[in-house]
Amino acid sequence: MSNPGLWLERGTTVLGNAARVVAVALVIGWFLLIVAHDPRTPFASRLECGSAPWEFLRLGELLEPSSLQFIVDAHCTNPKYRPGGWIELHYGGMPIDIEVRPVPIADTTYYRIVSIGGVAMP
Repeated sequence: MSNPGLWLERGTTVLGNAARVVAVALVIGWFLLIVAHDPRTPFASRLECGSAPWEFLRLGELLEPSSLQFIVDAHCTNPKYRPGGWIELHYGGMPIDIEVRPVPIADTTYYRIVSIGGVAMP
């Protein structure tokens, strides 16, 4: 031991402990910056869509039934599929109706998005 004043128990130095404290503080600060900078907007309710329906559905778009259900279920937690070609979603505390019409092509039935929240296709 060349400098006995710097050594503590178990072979660590004062400078080694300070470096560990600084490293832990940097990791905690980095973690807090990541948590505070979360770009996702929180749901207004757990029973609503996470994004606006016109952002993930397009007017005039043709979708297979399974694709339509997958897209709607991926963005909304509580969609209601109504008879007559209507899907009721909730976004921003308000119900938004999506009108779809069946379009038979060959042996498959597709659905065309006709109206989103009262805005219809021209």
